[in-house]
Amino acid sequence: MGFGIKGLTFLLLVLLVLCSNVSVSDARSGKHWRQNKALSTSLLRRKGKGKSENSHNQYRKGNQNPYQPTPSTSPNAPVSPSGSPVQGKGHQVPTMPTPRSGSGHAPPSPPRMPPQPPAAPSQKTVFNVIDFGAQGDGVTDDTQSFEAAWAAACKVEESTVLVPSELEFVVGPISFFGPYCKPNILFQLDGTILAQTSIRAWGSGLLQWLDFTQLSGIAIQGNGVLNGRGQEWWTYSESNGDNNVDAYNVEMEEMQQIKPTALRFYRSSNVTVTGITIVNSAQCHLKFDSCQGVMVHDLTISSPESSPNTDGIHLQNSKEVSIHHTNLACGNALIKLNQRSKLIKFHMCYVRYGEGSHCILKNNENICHTKFLSH
Repeated sequence: MGFGIKGLTFLLLVLLVLCSNVSVSDARSGKHWRQNKALSTSLLRRKGKGKSENSHNQYRKGNQNPYQPTPSTSPNAPVSPSGSPVQGKGHQVPTMPTPRSGSGHAPPSPPRMPPQPPAAPSQKTVFNVIDFGAQGDGVTDDTQSFEAAWAAACKVEESTVLVPSELEFVVGPISFFGPYCKPNILFQLDGTILAQTSIRAWGSGLLQWLDFTQLSGIAIQGNGVLNGRGQEWWTYSESNGDNNVDAYNVEMEEMQQIKPTALRFYRSSNVTVTGITIVNSAQCHLKFDSCQGVMVHDLTISSPESSPNTDGIHLQNSKEVSIHHTNLACGNALIKLNQRSKLIKFHMCYVRYGEGSHCILKNNENICHTKFLSH
């Protein structure tokens, strides 16, 4: 029994020693594993950090990050209403809120500039009679072309009918009728207009050649000439038994007996006639009938001293008329006016010949503030 107990005790001691060695070995083995694991993790972190730093340095050198959106460099890049550029695909860059004052109200915006008036057109609408088919060769009848140009200009306010210079236009009797025309039309006469002398043009008799009716703000100006070619009528009225004249009178029997006025204005207001020359009218050269607000200046009227009944200017039922710096030379009265014409003023009117060096009048109220002057 003694040996059995001792032997058993010895075996237990051996077993305890073996178990102790196994625990120590396991513990050492676990410690080394954790150290190896920590070492490998540290190495991986250092490797990743180095790679990240290298990548960051590459972006600093100008290489763009492929994950960073590219800002728009186009000159037409969209802009937000506040003036900030819009980044990416239509997403607006957030802006800082507008600072407010201590009272809680936004600071006042700068004052707005008053709107500028629209620029005036560089040139008014011009209707050249050439553009409407006029020939200006001194032979072709251009009456219809003048009528068409006037019809077009009549629809446009402050338009101009242009008769170009260095051309001669044969024109029959025309009525530039205007109750529905726009105001302030300019008839720019730079060329020459010749009266039509054919029998068919005048028919049974017309009292006017160029007639401007019911217009407001009508003006005729320029350096051109109105030639009434009155010799056709004067010759007819001065038959003296000559065979050639008698033969001509037979042909002229169908021509009207009442000779026309070259230029007349009827029932018009704010009328201006300046710069032009009127020559050789069949009868009266210039007439104003029932007009108001008339200005005539730098005008020349001329016909032969022997021409019958070729008056210069007639004023009938017209008011507020001013005539100055005109040159008059005609075969009969220089200026005639009736009793219903009032507030008429003449100033610096020059006369070469003609009846009435002061004026032929039927009343003397507000008339002839300055006498006519002879050359």
